[in-house]
Amino acid sequence: MSRRARRKQFSSQPVDAVVTSLSHDSRGVAHVDDKAVFIDGALPDESIRFTYTRKKRDFAEGKLTEVLVASPKRIQPKCCYSGYCGGCSLQHIGTEFQIAQKQQILLEQLQRIGSVTPNRVLPALTGPTWGYRSKARLTVRDVPGKGRVLVGFREKGTRYVADMLSCEVLDPVVASQLENLSMLVGTISIRCKIPQIEVAVGENHPALVFRILEDLNPQDRQKLAAYGQQHQIEIYVQRN
Repeated sequence: MSRRARRKQFSSQPVDAVVTSLSHDSRGVAHVDDKAVFIDGALPDESIRFTYTRKKRDFAEGKLTEVLVASPKRIQPKCCYSGYCGGCSLQHIGTEFQIAQKQQILLEQLQRIGSVTPNRVLPALTGPTWGYRSKARLTVRDVPGKGRVLVGFREKGTRYVADMLSCEVLDPVVASQLENLSMLVGTISIRCKIPQIEVAVGENHPALVFRILEDLNPQDRQKLAAYGQQHQIEIYVQRN
């Protein structure tokens, strides 16, 4: 019998639960049959409905299917891709509550892992709510079925690239270029050999590092250089 056939099967029937806390990776934590269940998108004090996606001896994972009683901390995400894009995971939580939860998770990890309890906790440092991300790794994938190259973050829990044309958390200069980058890579002869684009935004111009698996021809290099000059973006190429 194959390993896949030996995998334990579990019911796909929805299960109701109450979320009690957030995990270190911001998933809601509920307890069903004395076992912790980690559920992406669920918030503390919410009554939810979920289906199991994974069961282990000590814990389980689930997919949120319905919020029965929402937390007052839940908000409408600003980004239209937040439901499936893995670039960020907390847009359904208000900013102040996000900061409080991150601080609480940090304190819990210090205590659990290092047995450290701070004598004094200073107010959290904060910055812009949107457009703050100055470093990122964008995945590039030529998808013939969509008729274009996708440039963006991976979908949550998969290796697929989210079909996105904008991003609310990336630096606005780069976020506004996602569609242009898609069209640019689509004209490159080795577009199937460009797995990633690294983003770095400094005080002057943003920089993009195209990671390539094969050498570019002179025409490809000219296209990248022209794009960088047109949009005032520094372009680099790194052969993997």
